Amino acid sequence: MSDVALMLLVGTKAQFIKTAPILRELDARGIAYHLVYTGQHSETFDVLEAAFGTRKPDDILVPDVEAATHGRFASWSIRYWAAALQRIAKGKWKGLRIGLVHGDTASTLFGALAIRLAGGRVGHVEAGLRSPRLMEPFPEELIRRAVSRLSHWHFVPDAAAAENLRNARGHIIDTGGNTLRDALTMSLGRIDLPEHGGSGGYAVASIHRSENLGSKATFDLLMEEVIAVSSQLPVKFVVHPATREKILASGWLPKLQQHSQLELVERMDYPEFVRLLLGSRFLLTDGGSNQEEAAMLGLPTLLLRRATERPDGLGGNVEMSGLDRAAIRAFVARQAQARWPLLSVNGHSPTSCLVDAVERSLQPGKHEG
Repeated sequence: MSDVALMLLVGTKAQFIKTAPILRELDARGIAYHLVYTGQHSETFDVLEAAFGTRKPDDILVPDVEAATHGRFASWSIRYWAAALQRIAKGKWKGLRIGLVHGDTASTLFGALAIRLAGGRVGHVEAGLRSPRLMEPFPEELIRRAVSRLSHWHFVPDAAAAENLRNARGHIIDTGGNTLRDALTMSLGRIDLPEHGGSGGYAVASIHRSENLGSKATFDLLMEEVIAVSSQLPVKFVVHPATREKILASGWLPKLQQHSQLELVERMDYPEFVRLLLGSRFLLTDGGSNQEEAAMLGLPTLLLRRATERPDGLGGNVEMSGLDRAAIRAFVARQAQARWPLLSVNGHSPTSCLVDAVERSLQPGKHEG
């Protein structure tokens, strides 16, 4: 890729969804880029490519892997670095000027390090988020802070994130929101929107964070509460690969399958997932992207976490559970029969702002950061 100055590294499903609008905007402007999948996740990527109309990657560092267990993650990590260092040594990333990474996953940190080793400068998308607790969520908070030190461009979603980076080196660019807004807008444009949310009469659950899967006591509590919800209304439990592995290994699968109103749902394409959210009475989730989606839609949501780095929706339709059983049950009791007003998502495009900055930095003679 010696003639391509811009590279984007994508590792997880959530990163793909938030990067897809950037890919679309780069294509629309005719800006050349090298698209690399790290291979940390692979399930449903082809479905997402079709949903967003993005092209196939130029390279997959570790193909056909889903790093859903500790063993597979370790294997993926070793293979990732073998592949990345090989490409750097052979000059395949020669000429790289800017590499974009997203979020707070292992792919974010590994990607930023590889870009620096290749002589490029790092642009961190969704930069500046901070948890009040250094070790929670683990390892995401540590990754965010490490990537901030490696980055030359910090693409922050709001003024609070910019303030968190006031002492950071490099350029802080407030995009006025998260690129997820543009992904959500694209998907809503393909759906017949209801006047009110919640018409499906079911709840949606999504649990996948390592902080919840890694603790037996926490995981058991959450499974018990998902079952308790299903005694009041149907529950569609969207099962991520890591969650599927945990359910199987922990012996919870037969217990979950005993409840007729509890449906285990495989991951789906993004517009289909948005349609699922629109029909739900409420969402139980530990996902940061889910929190953002819910905040933009107006969907009543309970975060299955003790702390969050994201302000989206807090004090409004998004509540913290603190992983407290009583708080979970009180929220469900309030929301089980509720309908909710759907908010308008159209407006400012964070993606356009981000690509404007990238395009300026790629101009001849520009060596910012």
